[in-house]
Amino acid sequence: MSISATKDDTPTLKPLPPSWVLHVRFLGAIIHDRWLPFLRDVFGNDSTCAGDEAVVHEIMGELVPFLERFSSRHRIDPSHRRFDVCKTRPFLSLDLTYNMEEPTLQQILEQEYPGRSHQIQTLIRLMGKPTDPTVPAIFVYGHTSSGKTSVLRSLFKSALPLHHFALVNCVECHTPRLIFEHALNQLTDTVPGHANGYRGYARCDTLGDFVVKLGEVCDIAEGVGETRYLILDRAERLRDMSPTLIPVLLRLRELTSKNICVILVSTIVWDKFRAKTGAYEPLLVRFSDYSKNILARYCPSSEDLPFFLGFVEIVYDIFQRNCKDLNELRHLVSLLFPRYLQPVLDGIAQRSESAKLFKLAQPYFVEATDKLYLREISSAEWAKRSSSSSTSATEASTVVNTRADFDLPYYTKFLLIAAFLASYNPPRLDVRYFAKVGEEKGKRRKGGGAKRGRVDKTGGKMRQQLLGPKAFPVERMLAIFYSIIDEPIDNTVDIHMQIASLITLRLLTRITTADRLDSVKCKCNVSHEFIRQVARGVRFEVDRYLFDFV
Repeated sequence: MSISATKDDTPTLKPLPPSWVLHVRFLGAIIHDRWLPFLRDVFGNDSTCAGDEAVVHEIMGELVPFLERFSSRHRIDPSHRRFDVCKTRPFLSLDLTYNMEEPTLQQILEQEYPGRSHQIQTLIRLMGKPTDPTVPAIFVYGHTSSGKTSVLRSLFKSALPLHHFALVNCVECHTPRLIFEHALNQLTDTVPGHANGYRGYARCDTLGDFVVKLGEVCDIAEGVGETRYLILDRAERLRDMSPTLIPVLLRLRELTSKNICVILVSTIVWDKFRAKTGAYEPLLVRFSDYSKNILARYCPSSEDLPFFLGFVEIVYDIFQRNCKDLNELRHLVSLLFPRYLQPVLDGIAQRSESAKLFKLAQPYFVEATDKLYLREISSAEWAKRSSSSSTSATEASTVVNTRADFDLPYYTKFLLIAAFLASYNPPRLDVRYFAKVGEEKGKRRKGGGAKRGRVDKTGGKMRQQLLGPKAFPVERMLAIFYSIIDEPIDNTVDIHMQIASLITLRLLTRITTADRLDSVKCKCNVSHEFIRQVARGVRFEVDRYLFDFV
């Protein structure tokens, strides 16, 4: 055991042979007020002890319980086991060397990724020892920001040499050849550069070439007989490639006769991957959504934890249906909590009055939903404007109308207008408003035709603006789009890419599932005031084509 201090009258013990080193650095009043008097009582001001194990154990008997209580209240770096406390009176630096058991890889990962203990334990058990036969394929799935890729990357980097696994992103490597070559480069530690003429390990154009080269790599690389892992992130992109690609990847161990495990990482379930011709069924590992309790880790150190958890529950209940991304929720919590706490600091409400606090902060919740999630303005700009809006009603109205400054490409604006018209106009009137040759007069049915809108209890007709947008097929939106735009469209414009951009910006909401390619239905997600601002920018009178305003 080794004790060293910055003060001359503090004793020093020579180190004992340790099996594990615990480096603890105390700076400030904790050592000054508590442990320095204890050490002086044991050794005296001028005494020096060397190798007195009885004294060592007496000191550790006092220090270890304190360290356990201290570590439970402060954040620990699992890789170094270092505890740092910074006070205003730096006084003493204390280094302790003591026999302790080294933490396992599972314990380190569980501390680094809270809420993922079950998944980490399952993956470690499936890996086994390097030379143990493993399962041919594993399918890891879960929503975005659930820790799938991060856990896998940390696990394999810590447990295996770099050339024993390959992590390939199927978005970056968008063709089979890129996937094959990137995987071989990682398994052979080949980096294309000037020295090798920017060439990879081998050229692989077909699945057959990849199977042959992969078998060669397993034989010539270090650790012959040890398991190699091929991790394919964003694996749903593989469905857009050759129909034989996924079945062959799942059978790489059988085709190469090597100890190879393929891990597919995706945000969709395995049923969307299953081929009709049949394929090997991988072992499924599900990463469930994080609970709202995980956000308690981001509680400010100066705040009461129960009060912060009450705020987290409000945010989680409001945004969980539309946002399951933990990073987005954490971003909203960090920005909205100061607004939620401001009435308490101003003396307007008490911490126990959660209903009153939520009512006072509700306008900020609406603004955050409309602007922060769409990234119309930056977080700093939103915080600045929302703080100024509490003291100026004029500036508050400016914040609400920030959507007017939201700009889009020229043809995208017409697509959004067409989507709005498709959502708020009945399909039977499309010929009247958008036909180029005039409406054909058909025979009237005996029932007197369809009703013009829903009727309320008082007998008046309810406008579609009050009922909300209706879902529409994308084909109908495109028909309206080509009708309202006068000039011919340039061949370089990708209309479907523009539609995908509107869906990404949440200006359009897709109703049908992502795997359904035909009869795609969407719903417009903008207000009437916003669409009027957009239409004014392209000099289009949208009210002339709306059923409610004719």
